[in-house]
Amino acid sequence: MASSTLVAVVPTAPPSDGPVQLLCPRCQQMVLSKVDYTAGLLTYLFCGGLLVCGCVLGCCLIPFCVNRLKNAKHTCPTCKSLLGVYKRL
Repeated sequence: MASSTLVAVVPTAPPSDGPVQLLCPRCQQMVLSKVDYTAGLLTYLFCGGLLVCGCVLGCCLIPFCVNRLKNAKHTCPTCKSLLGVYKRL
């Protein structure tokens, strides 16, 4: 008779724009991810769009202050490993 090995698979939540509770693949702990926001393609597109519309005196830089327009980089608060990146575009 052949022996079989059971493997427990824990589903992880896909990265989103806010903190996500998931199992860290490196330290094997259930953690709430730490999110760092960085400018991405959508941020630059909005900046260019505002510049084309005539927002020249610094108003075109507003997208760099709005986290909802930036990419979200998820890291583990315990072991500092990268868990995933949520890109807007």
